[in-house]
Amino acid sequence: MSIDALNHIDWDFPRATGTGDAIQSSHWFPGNYIGQIPSSLIQALSAPGDLIMDPFSGSGTTAVEALRLDRNVIASDRILACVMISAGKVALQNGALSKSLVERLLEQLVWRNLCATDAVGRRNEGASPELESWFAPSTLAQLRFLWQLVEKEIGLSKAALSLVFSDTLYACSSPGHATTASGNKRRHHWGWVADNVKPKQLVEHDAVAMFETRLLELAAANLMKRGGRAFVLCQDARTLAQPSSCVDMIVTSPPYVSMIDYTRANRLFYTWMGWNIDEQREQEIGARYKRQRRNAASDYVMQMKACWTEIHRVMKVGAYCALVIGESRKYPGTVDQTVADLESMMPRVWGPRHRVPSRRRVSDRASNPSVETLYVFQKS
Repeated sequence: MSIDALNHIDWDFPRATGTGDAIQSSHWFPGNYIGQIPSSLIQALSAPGDLIMDPFSGSGTTAVEALRLDRNVIASDRILACVMISAGKVALQNGALSKSLVERLLEQLVWRNLCATDAVGRRNEGASPELESWFAPSTLAQLRFLWQLVEKEIGLSKAALSLVFSDTLYACSSPGHATTASGNKRRHHWGWVADNVKPKQLVEHDAVAMFETRLLELAAANLMKRGGRAFVLCQDARTLAQPSSCVDMIVTSPPYVSMIDYTRANRLFYTWMGWNIDEQREQEIGARYKRQRRNAASDYVMQMKACWTEIHRVMKVGAYCALVIGESRKYPGTVDQTVADLESMMPRVWGPRHRVPSRRRVSDRASNPSVETLYVFQKS
C-alpha cells in the first residue's frame, strides 16, 4: 500500500468510456463515477481481504470494484432505489445469472403474444394508476408479465433480475421516436422523470425485447463469482449501524450540493413498487429540488459533517478515507467547507487532485461541476 502510487495515475482516465463494462453499465443512473476511480484507490491503499465501505453506494460502483479486487465490502445507502441497484450489481458480480436461469427465462419469452398480463404483483407492484401516464397499455401489460417472472425468483437471482427489470422500466418511459424542434431524436433525460414531466404522448415499446436484450448481454459477459463478500444495506450515513473501528478503508463519492434528485430520478421504480417517495426524498442530502432554499448550502455542510463523524467512528486507526467530490457553481466554497470539516477529524494525506467530471449528468447547467476533486484522509 502506497500513497505515492496515487501520483502516478492519470485521474482523467482519457481512454475510459464507462460503456464497456457489462455490470457497471447494466443500469442507468443520474450521477455515477467511472469504476477506474475506486479501483485505482482500492488497489493502492488496501489489501485483499480488507473491508471496504461506501456509505453513499449510489449505483454500487465501489462495491463491484472491491469485489473484483478480492476485498470485502459494505455498500450502504438510505435511498431504496440505490440499494436495489447496488444489490443487483453485486448479485451479477457474484454470478447470479446462471446459464440455466437465463435459458429458463428465455423459454418463457418465446411466445410474445402471451407475454402480457393485467395481473399485478404479489404485493401490488405495478398497480399504481400513475403508471398509466408513463406507459402505453401494451407496454404496461408486458412490464407486468416481466415482473411476474422476477418475483418468482429468490436471493441473488431476484436481485439481478430486479436490476434488469428496473433498467427496462426506465427505458420504456422514453419518448421513443419523438424529435426536437431541430428534428433530432429527443434524448431521454432523468430530469423529466425527477420533475414528473410525463410524456406528451404514450409510445409503445417492446418491453420484452428490451428485457431479453439486456439479459443476453449480461449472460454473454460470463460473470463469475469473486473471492470477496458484499453486504448491501439500507442505512443513513448520518447514523451507521456498524461498530466502531471496523472498516479498513472508505471509498465514496457523496452527493454534490443541489445537483441531483436521486430519489425522484428513480420515481418510476418507486411508483412500480408502491414505495413512499416523499418520505424518502425529504431526508436526501444535497437534493436538487432544495436548491432554491436559502439554507441549501449551509444545510448540506451540516448534514455532511454528521456523516463525517460517523465515517470517522467506524474507521480503524490508520485506515484511509478516499473521497471524490464536486462543487456546484451556484455554491462556491461549499466543498472547501465540507472538506475542512472532515480534515478537522483526520489529516489529509493526499490531494486535492482535480479531474474533469466523467459521468455526473445534471440538467441544471448552473449547478454542473467544472471539476471533481479527489482527496485522501487517514485516521490517526
